[in-house]
Amino acid sequence: MPLFQGSRQYRGIDMLLKASTPQALHDSSECNKPGCFEGTRKEYIRNITGWGRGDWKARQARVLWLEGPAGVGKSAVAQTCAQDMGARLGATFFFSRPNGWNKPTTFLPTIIYQLTTKYPAYRDLVDAIVLRDPLILEKSIRVQFHDLLVQPLRQLEGVEGGVGEDAVIIIDGLDECDGKDAQSIIIDIIITSVHRQSTPFLWAFFSRREPHITSAFSTEQATEVCWQLTLPVSRDADQDIEAYLRDGFRMIRKKYNLPAAFSWPSEEDIHQLVEQSAGLFIYTASITRYVDGPGISGPEERLRSVLGLGNTEIRDNPLANLDRFYMLIMEQIPEETLSDTILLLSMLSFNLASRNGPVICAILQLSLTAFYAAINNLYSVLKMKYIEDGVPGGLSFYHASFGDFLGDERRSTQKFYVSRDDVLDQLDHLCTEALCIASNATNDGKSQVGALSWPGTRINRVCFTTFSYMVYCTSRRDGHLRTESLQQLSHVNWIIVGRHIPDLGQPAEMIEALVQKIPEDWRPQTVCPFKPSFLSILRQKGFRTKLMSLMQARKRKQYVMGTGSNRALLVEEWTWEGRDEGFRRGLCFRTYPDAAKLEFMLWKKIPSS
Repeated sequence: MPLFQGSRQYRGIDMLLKASTPQALHDSSECNKPGCFEGTRKEYIRNITGWGRGDWKARQARVLWLEGPAGVGKSAVAQTCAQDMGARLGATFFFSRPNGWNKPTTFLPTIIYQLTTKYPAYRDLVDAIVLRDPLILEKSIRVQFHDLLVQPLRQLEGVEGGVGEDAVIIIDGLDECDGKDAQSIIIDIIITSVHRQSTPFLWAFFSRREPHITSAFSTEQATEVCWQLTLPVSRDADQDIEAYLRDGFRMIRKKYNLPAAFSWPSEEDIHQLVEQSAGLFIYTASITRYVDGPGISGPEERLRSVLGLGNTEIRDNPLANLDRFYMLIMEQIPEETLSDTILLLSMLSFNLASRNGPVICAILQLSLTAFYAAINNLYSVLKMKYIEDGVPGGLSFYHASFGDFLGDERRSTQKFYVSRDDVLDQLDHLCTEALCIASNATNDGKSQVGALSWPGTRINRVCFTTFSYMVYCTSRRDGHLRTESLQQLSHVNWIIVGRHIPDLGQPAEMIEALVQKIPEDWRPQTVCPFKPSFLSILRQKGFRTKLMSLMQARKRKQYVMGTGSNRALLVEEWTWEGRDEGFRRGLCFRTYPDAAKLEFMLWKKIPSS
């Protein structure tokens, strides 16, 4: 639905919104990152907000970079600064790998959309640009920055009601953006813009000190315009950590209705926990969630487990104590559920699956009971949102450091480590099997078989997710699909899949990669590429569709999916989205009532299976 401002419809802005990630805003209901505990990190917050509000006389430093290792509270500082910046705040983007808000393609659209809501004159210009060329939202970050920020702002120079000078844009977790090249490009574009004075903003970055990020902030241009702050793992934070712990245990005592006279935990326990935290706020937050969490053992026993870890602070490894805590969590997982739990966590860690609980269980073929058994001991590291009747709708890690732990065999040990290649190998088979089950079991749009009988597990969601991730996983692993996966794929009912996801949204290159993973003798039964005939084009309905098909006949891809009565076509085509949005390119399913008609639509006979 178009965005309205008075009597005007902002269709270009509407398209901009679709290309953005609203969840990554600091004040979105999805992001909801906690700020700093009251009274902590006061010096950093005061310095950064003072810089953003223009308290300094020297305004040369128009870029700020707060760097520090994992778990020291950078995001909490960023969140608090965003809240305290007031009218000076222009836009925010909180990258999050665990939540999947890490696509560099949505970064600028999200920033620009926020700016259009603040500055009406700028909104009018951006709306016209996007309407005139919707493909601008598919172009590179450099092109978008120039065409949607630099050029419109240049037109507004000196115009009353233009973009406010010195608005602050906060970018948190840049190191979690997908791709090191994209991270470096974002820094370079912004540094260059500030150096050339082509944008009027102040830019604040919060990230880990990765080598390529450090290099990008170390250029001659960057050092001239950037102020660098370090948030270290430091025992100077002990006082702040102690305050956080005392408040956390106060809430736990209140939750369990413990009398005020009951002095738990002891002063000695508090001091030991401060020592074990060793300057890491993420350790403090994690153990507090652990002690406060559910389970047969009470909070007192869980606290003893944490205290029993002791302090193994190592100068060269500030995460040593955090790793010991993560090992405590993993070692409490029962052996009978360990394989399912590790695979589920690995899927989340590598961003290899939907974060929707029912869909994940459809892929892993876990019942509701088995799912809860698999995650029973993970409440201190795994965040869940519920959709209805206690069914988990969203899964993510509280902190990216847990995913880093799982992905490093030196830290998680061979017992709990699963490599990306191993996960891809398992997932292509699991997704193929789930797709086969889902496409062959339907009743009023809902799956009625086994693990797929979860509440809210609709067949269209399962089909779309399993097919998308099957394609993704197979395209990124070596070797052909396993025979078991090929057999499952040959039994998929593509008629059902096509009805539920007519517009796949996958680029043809991904399907081509899938075809390459299928042996030649299996392709007629699974996925087989074809070219459309001239006759089939003329038989299409609508002059515009025929015209576009003729224009693209030599370039577009077409695939026959499956065999017999389960066959469907997967066609790359330009779809007319209306006058405002124009044509859009994508893969679409075309299903037909019988195989004979489908066969007639092709330029040569389909090989029999």
